[in-house]
Order: sequence, then structure tokens, then C-alpha cells
Amino acid sequence: MAEPSTQAPAPRPRVVGSRRSWIGVAVVVALIGAAVAVNRFGTTKPGAGATPNRAKLVAAAALPDCPAATAPTVSGGLPAITLPCLGNGPKVDLARLRGPLLLNVWAGTCPPCRAEAPALAAFAAKTKGRITVLGVVDGAYEGETWDDALDASRGLALHYPSVFDSHGNVPDALRTAGIPLSVLVDASGHIVFRHAGQLSAADLAAAANQYFGISVS
Repeated sequence: MAEPSTQAPAPRPRVVGSRRSWIGVAVVVALIGAAVAVNRFGTTKPGAGATPNRAKLVAAAALPDCPAATAPTVSGGLPAITLPCLGNGPKVDLARLRGPLLLNVWAGTCPPCRAEAPALAAFAAKTKGRITVLGVVDGAYEGETWDDALDASRGLALHYPSVFDSHGNVPDALRTAGIPLSVLVDASGHIVFRHAGQLSAADLAAAANQYFGISVS
């Protein structure tokens, strides 16, 4: 089995919303922590619940159903986090997914994620039936909502399913501070590659060939 990539994760650009800001003054930390908690975890966050336009946005995005995940969990696999499907389909326990799989953590309000989207869409189309592509929307990313992610899926022509990670738990569980984040999972459920930062079409094709032995042309 190939070893996971050791490439250092790219930090999230502060200009488009960092996940936390650690400052060495206890009072300031407490105040900022409280503000972040309201922003990330408040029950009144836009898009946290169903909205009047949700059904229309789901139909417009025309996303495939999320994949069923029923395999046993394994050490060295994806985190045991169950997330709701952005469009239609079952909730997904990431730890029970099997590859060949490309998991991509993104947000519609994340500029490098949007820049990477065409390469991911093309990759998904070229590998359909050979590699499963699943998006994970980082709902803790600044300005991101469920409805915005649906609209971005439509606008970016992402014809593969995504799940919605309302609290941004997946990047944290994978010990990565920035997005986009791409992870490859093999047929045994083990992570064999991870990369924080934008990938090109050539990068994705090379990774598929190296870790899955699948040619993407």
C-alpha cells in the first residue's frame, strides 16, 4: 500500500476567512473565541436549516445521490464522521467509504476551491465508474451556507455529490487547516494521499495513476 503524502498542508488564506485566530492575551482569546463560536456554531446561521428555496436549489444543482457507506471502519482511513447529503441521498459515514475514492473538501466562498473546480469536474467526468468523487462542503468556512453550496455546485457544474460539514469537522479531523483539501482512499479504505491546496488536472491525473493505477486522459 502506498504511504500517505507527507506534503505540508497549505494554511487557509486569512483574507478569505481563517478558521481560528490565536492571540497570546487570554482576554482577547476569550472574546474572539466567543465571536467565532457564534459565527460557526450558532443555530441561526443562514442555511443551517431548510429554507424556502432549498428544494429549487437541489433540483437546479441536479447532483447524483450520495454514495452508500456500509463497509467496516479501518485504522488509517477517513474519520468516523457522518454527514448529510448536500442534495439527495443518504447520510454518509466517511469512515465506511471505500475507494478508489477522491474526497475533496471545498466551499463555494473559497476562491482557490472555485479555481480548482473545473479540474475536479473534468476529473469526475473522465473517471466516472472507475473512481468515486465526493465533495465535503466546509460549512465553517467564512460566509458559506448550505444554499450557497448548492448554488455553487450548479454554477461550477460539479456533477458529483457532496455532503455538508456544518462545523468544519473534517479538515480538523484530518489535521489540515486549509482548503481545498483532496484525499485519495484506496479499495481497503486507507488514505493513500492527501494534499491541502489547489490541484491541477495534471496533478489529479498523476495521483490517480500513481495510487490507483488508473489512467486519466
